[in-house]
Amino acid sequence: NENILVYKKPIGVVAGIIPWNFPVFILARKVATALMTGCTVVIKPSQHTPNTTMEFTRIVDEMAEVPAGIYNVVTGAGSEIGNALASHKDVHMVTMTGSITAGTKVMEAAAQNITKVNLELGGKAPAIVTENADLDLAAEEITTSRLANNGQACTNAERVYVHESVAEELTRKLKEKFEAQTFGDPRKDKEADLGPLVNQDRLETVDEMVQNAVSSGAKVVTGGEAADVAAGFFYKPTILTDVTHESDIMTDEIFGPVLPISTFSTLDEAIEKANDTVYGLSSSVYTEDLNEAMRVINEMKFGETYVNRENFEAVQGYHAGMRQSGLGGTDGKYGVEDFLVTQVVYMQYKENKK
Repeated sequence: NENILVYKKPIGVVAGIIPWNFPVFILARKVATALMTGCTVVIKPSQHTPNTTMEFTRIVDEMAEVPAGIYNVVTGAGSEIGNALASHKDVHMVTMTGSITAGTKVMEAAAQNITKVNLELGGKAPAIVTENADLDLAAEEITTSRLANNGQACTNAERVYVHESVAEELTRKLKEKFEAQTFGDPRKDKEADLGPLVNQDRLETVDEMVQNAVSSGAKVVTGGEAADVAAGFFYKPTILTDVTHESDIMTDEIFGPVLPISTFSTLDEAIEKANDTVYGLSSSVYTEDLNEAMRVINEMKFGETYVNRENFEAVQGYHAGMRQSGLGGTDGKYGVEDFLVTQVVYMQYKENKK
């Protein structure tokens, strides 16, 4: 004599903290999901890229006819505005894309009110290339993945583990593709492959990581220095070989157009090295052997594994990491679930006895 009803309701006020590397894509992803689930949203853009958010806001205000108070923007430094939003008693969820350090601060602030957090906190994506891989395909897709947005993406292929029998050939193919890349101002040159890094600090950090790797024994196959471009923070697409698995450039997120390569002799070794990281966002494997592909898929500790393709998610999938790459996820029906709360109703009724 009882029916159980399960309701899905909007979680409430959502605070969205946006990174600088995809200031429109990630903004739209967070805003759209909040609004389609019936939530209101407060957006905090990166202090490095506020203008795109303000232009998006102008369009919403002038064209979307969204009632006042539904979509809101607050600008400022993450250490001040982000923490204030995360700790506010009237915020019911914080969704943030950024670094582990920033995510830790958001979690600490949100803990004051036991506020739900949804975090994407970067990655160190391994690409495993077996002796059974299509090397032309692997070189093409790894180049695309590594150099997308100039290497400034959480899902970029950040390190390569290639079987020792095909390492020389793969490196040669990658070198040709890296050296064919062109630089330019994307506002003026639509054919340019690479634009600048976000700022001078990022340029210096990328170069410091490369030089540290070289001083530790890594070999520069191509690149290895800032590009000679008149204006902007450009860095040459760089390939490093003879890189040890323990090297900082194999363990720390680079966020620049630099690809370190290491070799392996067995698939067990490759999987072990790929999983040996605090991150767990994206990964990839290149092989024509289905058995190898399935082994990697089943044993990788990453939220996403791409087989014979570059690392970029589809909106109908589910973009989520494991371990220190975050909590919860976005996209698809599972991403929508994160913006909802569940209410269960137990409804008893009397029997109609005649």
